[in-house]
Amino acid sequence: MFVMTVRSSSARETKAWGRRLASLLSGGELLGLSGELGAGKTCFIKGLARGLNLAEERVLSPTFTMIQEHHGRLPLYHIDLYRLEETDVDELGLREYLFSPGVAAVEWFERLREAPELNCLQIRISYDGANYRKIELIATDERYESILHRLQQQFG
Repeated sequence: MFVMTVRSSSARETKAWGRRLASLLSGGELLGLSGELGAGKTCFIKGLARGLNLAEERVLSPTFTMIQEHHGRLPLYHIDLYRLEETDVDELGLREYLFSPGVAAVEWFERLREAPELNCLQIRISYDGANYRKIELIATDERYESILHRLQQQFG
């Protein structure tokens, strides 16, 4: 397991980390985001969208629709599990999104029962003082470890 930790002092900087990560994605990635309400998960995904050649203003928190599909350089499936308790991948019909050739970004990822067993890039965003966020990117396998090493070399 490889962990890369960065600090963000603004929404703009959080989006920049999402954009940087997106520049290294080739499709088939699963990003599991966690953090308190308002920590910056959707903000990070807006940056991710921009890095995939999507208009970030079209990326909204899909709290009521649960899944938003966006098509840019790669398809982006923005999934928000906020309104759910613990749930199952197949119970919600998420398998086609989580294991697609696109990029699946799942907010409140920890609410998936299977989360601990899934190979993914975990992104934990937490408050770090009044005006900062700590963004931890955690690789669960060699593929995501390679992405994080490249992210660190290019932007760290």
